[in-house]
Amino acid sequence: MGRSRIGCLVLLGLLVIVLVIVGSIYTGTWNQLNGKYQAVSGAKSRYSAALTTCTQKIKGVWAIADQYLSHESATFENVAKARSGYDAATKAFEAALKEGDTKVLTQAGTDVVNAALAFRIQIEAYPQLRGAETSQENIRNMEVSVNEIKTALDDWVTTIKDYNTYRGSFLPSVVGTMIGRFPAHIDYYEGSVKELNVEQLNPREDR
Repeated sequence: MGRSRIGCLVLLGLLVIVLVIVGSIYTGTWNQLNGKYQAVSGAKSRYSAALTTCTQKIKGVWAIADQYLSHESATFENVAKARSGYDAATKAFEAALKEGDTKVLTQAGTDVVNAALAFRIQIEAYPQLRGAETSQENIRNMEVSVNEIKTALDDWVTTIKDYNTYRGSFLPSVVGTMIGRFPAHIDYYEGSVKELNVEQLNPREDR
């Protein structure tokens, strides 16, 4: 076997090794990109599910509030305002969900959490709502759900940050650009859930 043939075989072997290495890197990077992108979608779905669950539980608390507060106009009005704020926030989120703009969607999601917290604080301001065993259980469930939607929203934003960080690095950027399937950056709302003051939410005439 001549030297030229041996040289060709060596070069061919090296080429195969390089192709295998490049293919492995490409495949691994694609899998990572796909996994992180799917994680963003999954986190959004979990947030939507948490919001739906919270809404159902809050409706149960609304019924209790209506029953207990129908004779107390000022108290009923404050709870009704909080309920109206939550309704408006959830409708805005549903509209943003249809549009698919992640930044608008995460902002709407933050508004939902704020509205749910405002409603919870408003309910907690009235001890008579927490007297009956049924009302206590419903309010506890609502509080758990409010925390769940906040956690789900935080997780969603975290997965977006993780995706953006990975997508912006060198190899994922090259692979992502070649594929054209994964966005270079996913925008999200960078604000935080506001601290709520029950005294501001529940103004009294004697203040």
